[in-house]
Amino acid sequence: MLGISMSKALQNFELIVLSRQDLDISCFSKVRKQLYTHQPDYIINCAAYTEVDLAESQAETAYKINSRAVGMLAQLAKEIQATLIHFSTDYVFDGSATSPYKPTASTNPINVYGASKLQGEKAIQRSGVKHYIFRISWLYAPHGKNFFRWVMENDRQEMNVVDNQTGCPTSAIDVANFVNHIIHNDPNTYGTYHFTNTGNLSWFAFAKAIATKAGLQKNIIPVSHFPTAAKRPAFSLLECSLTEHTFNYDISSTHEALDSVYSTYKLNR
Repeated sequence: MLGISMSKALQNFELIVLSRQDLDISCFSKVRKQLYTHQPDYIINCAAYTEVDLAESQAETAYKINSRAVGMLAQLAKEIQATLIHFSTDYVFDGSATSPYKPTASTNPINVYGASKLQGEKAIQRSGVKHYIFRISWLYAPHGKNFFRWVMENDRQEMNVVDNQTGCPTSAIDVANFVNHIIHNDPNTYGTYHFTNTGNLSWFAFAKAIATKAGLQKNIIPVSHFPTAAKRPAFSLLECSLTEHTFNYDISSTHEALDSVYSTYKLNR
């Protein structure tokens, strides 16, 4: 989701795009060769192990990609004096808060995925590399595997969707456009920030919004529990005012973002 969005948003730059097939991010020698060959000013890491439930039984793989590979990337980025842009997650928090999490809030992941992403953050911070870590949440796009496309494309007339998790669906297109803004106007204020669209929804409310936007005649039913291998934070809203202020950037609302994603989706059908 993020890689495709990024490649479209950054077309005005000299962009070297490496897919999973092109580069194994966990292989030090291959990553080192690419970075020393191209000598980039920025490294944008869109790679991650994001299978939240599978991570519970595949912890080794999750930590290899989300933590150890990230630490290695940070080390190499520092060697070539590049700025690393990395994406983390709202799942570094436990969901016990009652107001949006600020970037400085205490972390306490409750699943393997969140824990592996937090270790990746810490590896970057320890490395001393120039970096931006952006925690994002509930990512979706008109392409790739995600909740938006699941609602749009499954053939069920009746769908059960959890209504007991509050967060903010975030458009990968908006994340990529924001990164474009950063590279054009980089204030060199490195650190950890939050970036989500503005607003708050449950998964049920988001499913209803998608169905309404697309005119889908589906019966979407709120449920309080859906069995999953991994626990999810009940509340994972992220406070983004520091991001808007630091980068002089107005973040779109959830409704504006959904309009844009839906329009792009329809154009590409």
